[in-house]
Amino acid sequence: MQSERRILIALDALSGTETDLLSLVTIARWLNASLAGLYIEDSRLMAAAGLPFACEISSLSGEERLLGREAMIKSSKIASSRARQLLEQLSSQQEVACTFRIESGMLAPSALSHEGYDIFFPGRIRTSARPNRQASSSQPSQQLILIYDASPQFHRALDIVKRLSLNGIVSDVTLLSETVLPAEIADQLPVDGVRLHFQRVKSIHPRDLRHLRLPAGSLIMMSKSHFETLSATELADLPDWLPYPLMLIA
Repeated sequence: MQSERRILIALDALSGTETDLLSLVTIARWLNASLAGLYIEDSRLMAAAGLPFACEISSLSGEERLLGREAMIKSSKIASSRARQLLEQLSSQQEVACTFRIESGMLAPSALSHEGYDIFFPGRIRTSARPNRQASSSQPSQQLILIYDASPQFHRALDIVKRLSLNGIVSDVTLLSETVLPAEIADQLPVDGVRLHFQRVKSIHPRDLRHLRLPAGSLIMMSKSHFETLSATELADLPDWLPYPLMLIA
C-alpha cells in the first residue's frame, strides 16, 4: 500500500506569495497529499534585536531606526498570522488537509530536520523580482524543472511529474542534468499536451540554482539528498539562493 504523501511548506517573513502557495496546494490536491505549514521565526534576527546597537534601515526611505525586540516579536506574529490564514484559506478551497506550526530557528536547517516529508520552499519575495502573477481560483499551469541525478528520489519525482502532467497541472517539463540523459528516462516522459525539454548543465549543486535562468513561475524539483552534504553556513544561506520555488523529494 502506498504511504501518504506529506509536504512540509517552509515559510518565513520573506517567503510565500499567494501564487506560489496556490500552485503547491493545487499540486497537493492532485497528489492526495497533506500539507504541513512550518513558519520559522528567525532566531538570528531575534538575537540581534536584543542588542543595544541594533538598527534597521528602510529599503524605501533609507531611514535608520532602532531594532527593538518587542517590535520584532510583534512583526513576526503578524507575518506568521498572515501566512497561516492564507495557507488555511487556500487549503480549505482545494479540500486539502493542512496543519500549521511555528518554530524558532533558521529556515532551511529547521525544515530539513523534519523527517518523512517532501519539503517546499516557496522562493523569496523580492522588490525587483520576477513579475507578480495574480493568483486565481482557476487551476494554475506549472512550468516544472526536474533535476536528474539517478537517485531513488528522482524516480519518485518522475512519477509525481507524470501524474501532474496527466492531470493538466504541468504544461512544460525541463530536465536538467550534468550527464547525458539515459534513454529509459526520456522514454517515460512524453505526455500528450506537455512540452518536454532537456538541458545539460555544468553543475546541479544546490548553490548553483541561483544561476539558472528560468521562466517566471517555474518550480524546481530535485532530490532532498543533495542538501544533506551542505555545510551549516550553506544551509543558513539557502533561502537567499532561491529566486524560484523549490520542492525537495524525500
